[in-house]
Amino acid sequence: MKHIGWCLERIQMVMAHIPRAVISQEDKDKANRILDEIQEYANTLAQLILHPKFKRYLHQLETSSIEGIRLQAHEIEELSKNLEQMLYEVDLYVKDLRESIISNPEQWKKKADQLVLMIDQKFGGEKGELRKEFQIALHTEEELKQLVTSEEHLAEFLK
Repeated sequence: MKHIGWCLERIQMVMAHIPRAVISQEDKDKANRILDEIQEYANTLAQLILHPKFKRYLHQLETSSIEGIRLQAHEIEELSKNLEQMLYEVDLYVKDLRESIISNPEQWKKKADQLVLMIDQKFGGEKGELRKEFQIALHTEEELKQLVTSEEHLAEFLK
């Protein structure tokens, strides 16, 4: 989960630098770079949570003999459902924001703010403050090497 938290935190950090408007070509280029980064983090997130091993680890936690671990597993399972929904929503937002850069730049700020708000409400509070569930590591180093295709993200995970 700590790798999932890392991806969410990076999305929040990237979104903190969005341009307020996309009128100049420089603003449009910056906005597209930010959307590319968000999509890259979302792709890494999908690789982590949609892999069958993630579900298998959750099941192992849920069947633990320690009640506290079972309770935390239930919380993580609920988070994983929210994460899957969030991936779908991020994909829609990114597509919509790209379209707004081209054809409706005056809507950019409102739509970008909605994406930031959605992520903050579901997974944290203030930027950079994610829920405690994201401090658990579920994947081993070898599994991360098999799951994550972004070399940059993998290097961060293995630090």
